[in-house]
Amino acid sequence: MVVSRSPRIFFSMWKKITKRNVTVQMSMVSSRNFSRSPLPGNKQLDLQQNQLLRKYPQPVFESHPHLLKNGEVTPLIHKDEYKERRTKLMQKVSKQSDGSKANLVVVQSSSKVYMSGKIPYVFRQDSDFLYLTGCLEPDVALLMISAPGSDNFESIVFIPKIDSNTEVWEGPKADLEFCLNILGIEQANYFSQIAPFMCSFIKQNHLSGVHIWRDPGRSFQIVDDVISQKSGSIIARDIVPLLHSLRVIKSKSEQELMRRSCSIIASATIETMKMSQPSVCESQLWACVEYHSRMKGAQYLAYPPVVAGGDRANTIHYINNNQLINNGEMVLMDAGCQYYGYTSDMTRCWPINGKFTNSQAEAYEAVLDVQLDLIQFCNERPPLDILFQRMCRQLGKNLQQIGFGKNAKSCAERAQMAYSVCPHHVSHYLGIDVHDTGTVNRNIPLEPGMVITIEPGLYVDLKRSIAPKEFHGLGLRIEDDILITETGIEVLTQSCPKTISEIESIMR
Repeated sequence: MVVSRSPRIFFSMWKKITKRNVTVQMSMVSSRNFSRSPLPGNKQLDLQQNQLLRKYPQPVFESHPHLLKNGEVTPLIHKDEYKERRTKLMQKVSKQSDGSKANLVVVQSSSKVYMSGKIPYVFRQDSDFLYLTGCLEPDVALLMISAPGSDNFESIVFIPKIDSNTEVWEGPKADLEFCLNILGIEQANYFSQIAPFMCSFIKQNHLSGVHIWRDPGRSFQIVDDVISQKSGSIIARDIVPLLHSLRVIKSKSEQELMRRSCSIIASATIETMKMSQPSVCESQLWACVEYHSRMKGAQYLAYPPVVAGGDRANTIHYINNNQLINNGEMVLMDAGCQYYGYTSDMTRCWPINGKFTNSQAEAYEAVLDVQLDLIQFCNERPPLDILFQRMCRQLGKNLQQIGFGKNAKSCAERAQMAYSVCPHHVSHYLGIDVHDTGTVNRNIPLEPGMVITIEPGLYVDLKRSIAPKEFHGLGLRIEDDILITETGIEVLTQSCPKTISEIESIMR
């Protein structure tokens, strides 16, 4: 069965595909069937009541008017914006393709993953699929096709067939009408029809050949089988770099979602600072930041947070979070939240007893000075790799002033010394994913709409001969999220204090 908004390509194609299947052919529906004249009197009222009573697989305007405006698929993002994203992607596909061949783009959703038996992990939608559709359902596929040499394209989603027994246990599922009217996709059909559809499209274009664009890092058995069977006329292409080149530039609505995500984690971190005290367990601080993030509107934390007391902060991705933090120790908390698909990523450090020691303050100021310099430097829109090089130079200089690496004579030696105590990049792209758009090169200049992190650190284990003993065991990182704008920069996590005086004031 297929539901259709546009008859241009798919209607004629599906007539060919289903000509031997009378049941499917008879049930084909065009969007014109949904564009009826207003119903008279009570019938119109009954239709409106039925719409209110209908249950949806995800929040929609009809069920969540406090959250979404009419036409929005997800908060702040209208279905027209999702359509524009698909259009831009297909324009990039067209430019990258041999114009003599047809194009077929396949993007699949995430599937449910189970921790044991029938107990699922919290479902998170595939980032690329979410970006193109706004659909939050598992086990769905989006296909987009264009004819050889054509700038026009069509989209179709394939969904699992509705199972009333599954809905009893898991709640409402997407149906064909939902895909058409809420998501704004031109076509919808059931998952079992993907292979026949692809085979028909390939057969229709067997003389010219077909580019099949997909994520080569994700297994999709149906697509693999079709490619192997029709290998002679098919060229497999990687869709991920094209998607990432779009996702790295955030629209106005995406920027606002990221502002909210960053504001939430900033506020939650302040509340976590306030409840800190000697002998608190790292897991309690984790619970605090997650509680306040959720209470302020986040769906969940964006990643397992780092809550590291004392020398555990030298483990850059420490996530055990199960030790007591002793009086006199610092705590490093790297946490972010997800707000309707968009993430924040922020790190703050503070003394668990509310008062920096002299050595803690010296090291902290050395790192903070570098971070403030790099944030200001973002106004010049440098590539991320240039930011990293500047971080090494500036951090090496600052650390030598407080006694690190006394034998380092040159700028290069100081930079190498800095890298030895901060062995990670100082920045990454941020968006739907925490480490967003991984195929986008770090050597390109920053552009308006990009969101990045700035996160210099200092990790001094107990064997660091280049460091004075008073700094041994100290781990620090200061991280903020930066939006590049047309006129400069916006620090999205600005509301969370990071100077020594501000932190000590909060914790009094």
